[in-house]
Amino acid sequence: SAALLARPTASNGPLRLFFLAVGQGDAAAIRTPRGHWVLVDAGPRDARLDAGASVVAPFLRRHGVRALDLLVISHAHADHVGGAASVMARVPVSQVLEPAELSDDAGYGQFLEAVAASGSRYGAARDGQQVMIDGVRFTVLHPDRAWPEWGLDLNEDSVVLLVEYGAFRAVFAGDAGLVAEQRLRARVGDVSVLKVGHHGSRTATGDAWLRELRPEVAVISVGRRNRYGHPTAEALERLRSVGARIRRTDDDGTVTVETDGATMMISGRSGVEHLPLAPPSVTP
Repeated sequence: SAALLARPTASNGPLRLFFLAVGQGDAAAIRTPRGHWVLVDAGPRDARLDAGASVVAPFLRRHGVRALDLLVISHAHADHVGGAASVMARVPVSQVLEPAELSDDAGYGQFLEAVAASGSRYGAARDGQQVMIDGVRFTVLHPDRAWPEWGLDLNEDSVVLLVEYGAFRAVFAGDAGLVAEQRLRARVGDVSVLKVGHHGSRTATGDAWLRELRPEVAVISVGRRNRYGHPTAEALERLRSVGARIRRTDDDGTVTVETDGATMMISGRSGVEHLPLAPPSVTP
């Protein structure tokens, strides 16, 4: 239950989530109340850009990050794992979690080589795993190898991660879509923040999922010029229909969420909002 999580004290800072503007891809850095760091995805890498080297690592350096307690790679596609090898070359990582669904993507191979060279503890992310850092609970909700759909689609096997601190709850959906959302039905409950699945694709962030999560804030990590048409009009309309405040990295730049477990503040180029947090209505 979220009520069991450590409450902030005067000696703690807030929990901060930074959804980085890495173009058409995902990377989010999380600073726990006592200054530990978690990275969820590492941005894209292609012939022109390595967001790990050009965006993520410089961000970490500016914030004085000397090590990552946890690196979660949602899945093996280049726009999520591509920057990971460059980040790991610059910042030590204690623990790595990823679905461990093999892919011939070159960036995934480089990531595995970086993990092997780093000495980081490596694990396959599986439903039910938990990591607790400074009273912040990180729970893997998905994937599960026993799921009949496992192995059919890298996107649907993305790590779906729940982050909880006091009354604050955030879900990072990777590129999981309608198929994975169906598996997670009635297991999550209300959330404060949703990192929208698959960059606002038409085949993710379905009505049933949103009616359950009812996110106060929906963050879409997306490139300003992308050939996929993300975020789609259908996904945006579904988010608006449940009253979510939509923040996009192509418009906002880095989107920052700061919370003390009772209130949250969201900031980016489009402004700053302060919101109270309601106690969760459902305990997974």
